[in-house]
Amino acid sequence: MLSEKKHAIVIGGSIAGLVTASVLLKHFQQVTLIERDHYPQDPVSRPGIPQGRQIHTTLLRGQRALEQLFPGLESKLLVHGAVPRDYGNESLYYYRGLCPRVPPVLHGWNCSRLLLEWQIRQELNAYDQLRIIEGQEVTHLLLEESLNSVIGVQFRDSNHALGGDIQRLLGDLIVDASGSSSRASKWLSELGYDVPPEETIRVDLGYATRFYEAPETKVPWKGIAIQAGGLPPRGGMLMEIEQGRWMVVLSGTNGDYPPTEDNAFLAFAQSLPELALYDAIKNAAPGSKIYGYRYATNCFCHFERLQRYPERFIIVGDAVCNFNPIYGQGMTVAALEALLLDACLQKGMQKGFSRVFQKKVARMLAQPWLLATGADRHDSNAKTKGFISNLARTYTDALIAQLSQDPSLFLTFLEVVHMLKRPGVLFSPQIMLKVLIKKQ
Repeated sequence: MLSEKKHAIVIGGSIAGLVTASVLLKHFQQVTLIERDHYPQDPVSRPGIPQGRQIHTTLLRGQRALEQLFPGLESKLLVHGAVPRDYGNESLYYYRGLCPRVPPVLHGWNCSRLLLEWQIRQELNAYDQLRIIEGQEVTHLLLEESLNSVIGVQFRDSNHALGGDIQRLLGDLIVDASGSSSRASKWLSELGYDVPPEETIRVDLGYATRFYEAPETKVPWKGIAIQAGGLPPRGGMLMEIEQGRWMVVLSGTNGDYPPTEDNAFLAFAQSLPELALYDAIKNAAPGSKIYGYRYATNCFCHFERLQRYPERFIIVGDAVCNFNPIYGQGMTVAALEALLLDACLQKGMQKGFSRVFQKKVARMLAQPWLLATGADRHDSNAKTKGFISNLARTYTDALIAQLSQDPSLFLTFLEVVHMLKRPGVLFSPQIMLKVLIKKQ
């Protein structure tokens, strides 16, 4: 029966897969998570997450969602060195000008993605009904055509050179959380379903991250964010994390990528219009080499638009929608999708559950997608077409230009960035009137 909730299977064991598993454990007798990689014992980098060494920001909305999923998570992260931070009062921001400090109301924490993922795994280790299969990759979905239902997966050793037999695993709900490399569209096509339409926005982002030893001398901030103007735009971030370290990332687009050589990396930082980041690191002791990374395209795969969709199969995380990582939305969206799945499962798994869930995911993704792609369209070389698009772009330009001059406007902007408020608040009559009058 479709409503049975005995066994759930999660494909992919990164952040999205782990938070999804945490929800499924509340609703299923057994949960199996299949991960291509092997997890390290400590919070260190692993091959399956090449971007793990890069800066990852968990937005405040995401931090609150994670605390709902794992009560006490924040206190445990702080015990392991995460840094308490107010994202307004203890941060230095530059948006076409040095932004004012705002009241200390945006409380949260900083830590590396490596520590966050490790701590979430520790939370899940307490559940006997969770089985984690490492070093295996899912190759196909199993379909019961008469029921229009996915009933399981095929998987094998992720190191193909070792050979190994194809194995089968049956489940009552299969969740693809395998990230941007997901083969969900291909799997559905193989089973006779249509390929979902994709919406893409070219970014051509390059960024490079380096760890530094934080100096003993205290500084008046725990994070720096610099968004430079010009085309192509450059940017930089510094974040204080566990073990008395700084993570520093420099970014550029359309071929203007930050270098991974020592002196050139510093020169790139010095080229930013605000020198606070450069001044912080120019004499700081490096704690790692410089790790470069490239990100080409934002992609929203619209599974919710398929006219025919199988039962018992849902898709979450970057497998549905991957954002420009510079905005830090990915982990937050994964946590919010997990809470959404929890709410849906509480109502039962009736016929059409999977299709309804994908539609709800798409509605939830609409706003973060708008935020990320709106900024990327603005920063790219692509020309915006249409009167309405150009008007919105002109207004956004005027709003950004005023962030350095208006503390209340800047606080509202930060609340939108952290997904605490909807983007529409920036287009409220009060704010629009303020922006347009000052623009004159």
